[in-house]
Amino acid sequence: MERSGFQDAADELQIREEELGLSRAAEEPRLLEEDLFADADPRIFLTDPDNPEEGRTFVWALTRWFERLEGDTGAVEFSPVAEDEDELREWLSEQGIEITEIDVDNEFARTVREEFLGQTPLYPEAPEVSDQELPA
Repeated sequence: MERSGFQDAADELQIREEELGLSRAAEEPRLLEEDLFADADPRIFLTDPDNPEEGRTFVWALTRWFERLEGDTGAVEFSPVAEDEDELREWLSEQGIEITEIDVDNEFARTVREEFLGQTPLYPEAPEVSDQELPA
């Protein structure tokens, strides 16, 4: 039997799966929404680093880019704005916005990081597929 140049059958199978557009990652269990922020080390970017409270704030996390939005009552939410940096840069350039990363030791960055990591998903999983307890 002639070998196809692969080290073993597992390598050949992996190549064939990739050629067909199949991925083993699709077989892995999906992360719960709250797990997307666990162990994240969000990076904070600002439109006005000299006056962070006045400018817009963007956060890069493990999964995507978010914009920090603060309501009239002071409530904070993080709205997804882009899947990757290229998409974000295109979106920002369309709006004429430039951003600068701020140091992790900056007090505003620490506050935003704590807000981001402490957030609760707005749409918990359906009870039939979740092991989360429903609020009383």
